[in-house]
Amino acid sequence: MADPKSNSHDYHFMVCASCQGTGGLDGKVCSDCRGLAVVMPFYGRFLYWGKTVNSLHIFVDRVIEILNKIINLILILIGTFGFFLLFYFDWATGFDRLFTLAYWLTPSFEKTIFWFTILADLYLYYRLIQGSEPKNQVLQKIFVTEQRPPDFIDWAYIHRQPERLKIDVSRSFSVSAISLVEQSWQVAKNFEHASVGRLHLFASVPAFNDGAVIWGRLGINAEKFKEKLARALDWQVEGRARQTYLSALLHKVLLVSYLEAYTERRRKVDIPEVIAALINLDTLTKNEQLEDLIGKILIDLDLNYQKMANVVTWVRLQRQLRERLSRFRHSAQYKPRSGLDRAMTGVATPFLDQFSTDLTKQSMLGQLFPCIGRDKEFDQLYRVLEGSRDGVLLVGNVGVGRSTILYGLAERMVEETVPAALQDKRLVSINVSRLIGGVSAEEAEGRLLTLADEVIKSRNIVLVIEDLHNIVGVSGSGSGLDLSEVLAELMRKRLFMIIGTTTPSDYSGTIEKSSLFEVFKSVKINELEINDAIQVCEAKSGPIEYKNNVYFSYDSIEKSVILTDKYSHDKYLPEKALEVLEEVAVNVRKNKGEKNVVTAEDVAVVVAEKTGVKVTGVTQDESKKLLNLEQDIHRRVIGQDEAVKVIAASLRRARAELRDEKRPISSFLFLGPTGVGKTELAKAVSEVYFGSEEQMLRFDMSEFQEQSSIARLIGNGTEPGVLTEAVRKTPYALLLCDEIEKAHPDILNLFLQVMDDGRLTDGSGETIDFTNLIIIMTSNAGAQLIQDKIHDGLVIEDIKELLINEELKKYYRPEFINRFDGVIVFRPLTMENVIQIARLMAAKIIKRLAEKEIILEISDAAVAELAEQGFDPRFGARPLRRVMQEKVDDTLANYLLEGKVSRRDKIILEPGGQIKVEKADQI
Repeated sequence: MADPKSNSHDYHFMVCASCQGTGGLDGKVCSDCRGLAVVMPFYGRFLYWGKTVNSLHIFVDRVIEILNKIINLILILIGTFGFFLLFYFDWATGFDRLFTLAYWLTPSFEKTIFWFTILADLYLYYRLIQGSEPKNQVLQKIFVTEQRPPDFIDWAYIHRQPERLKIDVSRSFSVSAISLVEQSWQVAKNFEHASVGRLHLFASVPAFNDGAVIWGRLGINAEKFKEKLARALDWQVEGRARQTYLSALLHKVLLVSYLEAYTERRRKVDIPEVIAALINLDTLTKNEQLEDLIGKILIDLDLNYQKMANVVTWVRLQRQLRERLSRFRHSAQYKPRSGLDRAMTGVATPFLDQFSTDLTKQSMLGQLFPCIGRDKEFDQLYRVLEGSRDGVLLVGNVGVGRSTILYGLAERMVEETVPAALQDKRLVSINVSRLIGGVSAEEAEGRLLTLADEVIKSRNIVLVIEDLHNIVGVSGSGSGLDLSEVLAELMRKRLFMIIGTTTPSDYSGTIEKSSLFEVFKSVKINELEINDAIQVCEAKSGPIEYKNNVYFSYDSIEKSVILTDKYSHDKYLPEKALEVLEEVAVNVRKNKGEKNVVTAEDVAVVVAEKTGVKVTGVTQDESKKLLNLEQDIHRRVIGQDEAVKVIAASLRRARAELRDEKRPISSFLFLGPTGVGKTELAKAVSEVYFGSEEQMLRFDMSEFQEQSSIARLIGNGTEPGVLTEAVRKTPYALLLCDEIEKAHPDILNLFLQVMDDGRLTDGSGETIDFTNLIIIMTSNAGAQLIQDKIHDGLVIEDIKELLINEELKKYYRPEFINRFDGVIVFRPLTMENVIQIARLMAAKIIKRLAEKEIILEISDAAVAELAEQGFDPRFGARPLRRVMQEKVDDTLANYLLEGKVSRRDKIILEPGGQIKVEKADQI
């Protein structure tokens, strides 16, 4: 079904102006439309709803339903009575007599009754089959490019049309679908509404099995739904009425339901088709969409039309899977199992059968999973095979569904819903490894020629060679030709059709350089779109549910697709999403128990564990932590309040998912003198947001000053780039580029693209995702200016403006500067800042000794003395680390090695580097 939010359909409705599309006026049939109410042109015909829905007709339907049940019960009793009578009279004389011809040729009363009951059973079977079928089946879908309504139609024109051109869609509705319409009428009647609308139909859906399944998959809270629904029904602006009609809007929904069944090639309109039409916004005008109460209810329930449409598709897919076996068995009766075509002109292929698998035969047996979507790819495939008769090469990465497309083609060939050139043919896949394995190149070439000879003589085979690139380079010394050249020579004669598969890298690296390039036309198989991938996961969720005895909510399916698409880049949809679903199902079964519902949060937990990405919902504790980020960062970074404030605000936006997801999480340029905390702030951000400093990718850009170093960063086709490979392996991290002003200008252009588009193409043509990175670049450009202006008393904002407008132009292009989310100027450190930094360093030393069960105390005076010794206005706090190592770490190390300090001892560091040891009491 199409996206319900897109106006992809151009529906044409003719609504009676006299009765406003209800079909009745003042309790009588409208004289203008004669009760047709709303008509839809339909490929030269006209669709309308012809069933009257009122109290009398509903009562009559119920009476007929009860009578039918009574008749069926009587037939069941009669049917069982005959068997019982036969068994009762003949048990005493010997049960074996029942299996003799003489017994059945001898007339008797009990046998007469028995044959009568057989007739009753057959009649009962007929009634049950007929009762499940609509009065008229939905028309079989025809293939036309477009539907054009007549230039002008009015009610007189429609009334003049013969009855065969008017289709009463109600006669194609299933019993349950009719009951749904009648139930919605009853809801409107209970509220004394004049007309039955979409809201009344929506209110009736959960009472039916398919509707209950949809509500369950969506996780709708029943009480909350009833409460909002009752309020919405009370809001209906129409006045109270004694007579209730089906509204024009409901008529449109019912007509579109027929189109849904027609599009899906259904024999009848069932409840899923009605729901699909109900949520199809193309039935509404723009004003009606603005006033749509159903959409507002869904929003309040944290849902939308697209989610509901996908769950309806889920129900329809599962129904399709249940019907597949019976449908295939019916079609398979007309598909030869012997390998011959129906005209018996095909030839047996014993040699081919040794090295191949008949996909059409597997499809007949229901062994292949149906292909979902891919209509565009099938159209391209048909055009090549029908037109040029060249080979078709499906080019796509592993996991995108190349094999599934072949399975879908086999299914269509069994059903004969393919172009004439592919009808009455077998789809046979060659196992290349079996063909060439264990033999010499000359023997492999001979096998290929023998195999091709059988295919040509058979004339009813479409050949499939998966991983076609594997036959390139296999050559016999005698002929000098490899298998690819032999195959290409055979294909130039165009005596049979062939389909191959390969990957993009093998296509460019192998196929394009071989003779196969001339005889194959490529069809690119892209990764599935999000919605298509969701539908595939829905279709394949059944076996996973059955295996683990758990149930997937729709949100869990959707979350698995969205998160793996966003954070997992080693594999492709739908494969990677299905792997996550399998893992989540196992986790839920183990941790929650069987018969539990898999939620979106369960999926997020697994994805977070696999990728290290925070994708779970924001908990109350995490929310508190996010609101206090500044305090957490200041535990590591002293001063720089403006910088910390900007960074914290950016991280909160990212965690609340309020950022542009097509760009990196955030990107910052840190400006300031050496040793003021630029790198330390980057480390703090990595620890706070990503959970560890290890999630920081650090590059010294002074190593990339030459233009040739671009290849080192992004790769050259044969060797991976250090930057692109690091991001590919760790896509969720902080990227720190130190001294960016020293990088070559062309490298700055690369980062310009990264900050703009969130992606970068490496040397081998693979696109690397940068959207889950925080990018921080540090620069000493303008450091002296910052120090001078701070000394002159200028505020940071004025200094930043001066830097951007004047100083930075010497190093960077304006568009590069403008791509950053923030340009942050770091203040030079004051003596008070350095003392606080010294305290942080001292605390780390104290913690390390505490792990050895040794107590260390450093007096405030000693800390101040160390800070004074380690402070240099030119290098900030950078010399402080060396001073701490020389004055504290080295001295303590000597004491430990000399045995002057033992466990539980207390060390006191005084000014002047004096150390006093207080020995612990001996036990």
